Amino acid sequence: MADECLPQIVAEGLTGSLEKLELDCRIHQEVASTAGAEAEKVKCDMMMQGLEFSRVENALNEELRSLRKDKKELHKKLHDKLQDAVELESKTVPMRKRIVELEEARRSDAEQMSKLEKRSTERETLLGKVEQDRDKASKDLSETVTELARVREENSGFTQKINELQLQITWVREENNGFKTTIDELQLEAA
Repeated sequence: MADECLPQIVAEGLTGSLEKLELDCRIHQEVASTAGAEAEKVKCDMMMQGLEFSRVENALNEELRSLRKDKKELHKKLHDKLQDAVELESKTVPMRKRIVELEEARRSDAEQMSKLEKRSTERETLLGKVEQDRDKASKDLSETVTELARVREENSGFTQKINELQLQITWVREENNGFKTTIDELQLEAA
């Protein structure tokens, strides 16, 4: 009897884990899509800020003689630029945090897959209602194995996307550091 119930128990255990993996995969896809869009937006914003900083620097060279008269306006512009830099930094920090969370989730999924076989034997003793669903369990098991292979393939795609996002974040950090240096120089000039 226990041998007849084993496919049912394994199927139910795999089905539950598969649903969680599918949910995690959808979450990973949404996060990867959002992170990509935000990274592109940050890239565009940083390019625009770079152009804006160049324009301000040229304007400062031309308006050096009238600097005393325009002091309040210059302080306001400088404050706005600092706010933009702070906003850019505040956008990159959550993205870094989310990448770490995605990496941890990926590792957790891999550990759960390895523990799945062990759990199936533990569930055998806990589940007593498997006789009614014996025929369904055999069919679900084959579907689960197919789906599990598909999920593993998608998971490797997520790993590649995470690596790409990490490269983009490194680039954004370097650009952000350049902007911070420019802001510091502008503050010194304004002072």
